[in-house]
Amino acid sequence: MTPSAALYAQHLETVQAAVEDALVAARTAGLGLRGVVFHSGGLRTFHADDIELPFRPTPHFARLAPVAGPGHALLVEPGRRPRLFLLAPRDYWCEPPARPAHPCWDALEVSVHAEPEALRAAIGPRPGWAYVGPDPAWAAGLELEAAAIEPMALLAPLDWHRAYKTDYEQACLREAARVAGLGHAAVRAGVAEGRSERELHAAYLAATGLLDHETPYGNIIAWDEAGAVLHYQTKRATRPDPGRSFLIDAGGSSWGYASDVTRTWLRPDAQGVEAPGAWRALVRGLYGLQEELVQQVAPGASFVELHAAAERGIGALLREAGLLRVSLDEALERALVRPFFPHGLGHHLGLQVHDVGGRQVTREGAQQPPPERWPHLRTTRPLEARQVVTIEPGVYMIPLLLEPHRARGEPGIDWDLVDALLPCGGARVEDDVLVTAGGRENLTRPHVPASWEP
Repeated sequence: MTPSAALYAQHLETVQAAVEDALVAARTAGLGLRGVVFHSGGLRTFHADDIELPFRPTPHFARLAPVAGPGHALLVEPGRRPRLFLLAPRDYWCEPPARPAHPCWDALEVSVHAEPEALRAAIGPRPGWAYVGPDPAWAAGLELEAAAIEPMALLAPLDWHRAYKTDYEQACLREAARVAGLGHAAVRAGVAEGRSERELHAAYLAATGLLDHETPYGNIIAWDEAGAVLHYQTKRATRPDPGRSFLIDAGGSSWGYASDVTRTWLRPDAQGVEAPGAWRALVRGLYGLQEELVQQVAPGASFVELHAAAERGIGALLREAGLLRVSLDEALERALVRPFFPHGLGHHLGLQVHDVGGRQVTREGAQQPPPERWPHLRTTRPLEARQVVTIEPGVYMIPLLLEPHRARGEPGIDWDLVDALLPCGGARVEDDVLVTAGGRENLTRPHVPASWEP
């Protein structure tokens, strides 16, 4: 999808206003900044090697100009159209960056440079300006003060504004969800056939048209017990045996914006086995709980309270399945649900999968840390219109977290049932949700069905 010029023009105006607001905030904090140099970043290599690591641009740069490749810079100052300094080396080792099929090329002032030194010379010395990017050494050639290298007085308001998605950004996020839907459909068909994790990963890439380094994060493609490894990355080449339960966590991309989607599917040929019967009850209940949580997303909602509701809902599912032998209130008080649900309910989403600003509660950068009992909760910021968050409750059989309870003979957990369900691994259901003025828009469901059967 190529966004319309009008949509991008509105976006550019909004982002430029956000940069100008950040400059005002920086001046209030004592930094008299006249403008900002946004640097896309440079290439890095593996240690003691000349093989380059996959490159991703600085997100604040990419918000203004989704241009591929390293070494570019973008200058923003009040009262002037943003200027893009594009690096296009004359090099027979690598191809130069292609002109993007994107309206940014016509909306920005663009100059093209063949050498990094020529590009930096064209920018010229910039005393009184700030630098945003990953390479302070590169910025040193612009005669910037050390205090102007990513000053928090500037970054905090920039991060704050990133949480509010423009109409252009919302369109990109919808397209990223559509792309993910293509991959999930292909994998779902392969799960029904019992294909290997590696085969399913290849099917996802083929369906989405993405290369590995173009996906927003490493795809999680997990059969059975591997679903209990929260960031599982091994993709086994052997077909699953038995292949009862499958978890996929994989997203799509559109002009740098990410989708983040998880589904858990149970193969019908496992239905005759007693232990997976309890697992199926958990997975079915998880789908229902996730939808209930999505319906609570709205302006003014507390993400901390949403997480509390998720933990309580998962505790109820664990009791119904027979895994917890105490009352729900007692299980919550004694933290017996936490080993089965050890991560936060979700996070902000945008140019980064775990987007900035989730714990930021003021434009100036004040942070609200997560409650001590939920240290992994990434979002504590009250929800507002135009924010996009993930809602992703899960339930897992993780030996590392369960063993301390087993070692002290915890009577509130049915250990025989735990042992029966350990081979099923984990289950998670995740959608991307836009907060609207009147409630919410689920960006994922139009493209990825909510079903536990492949």
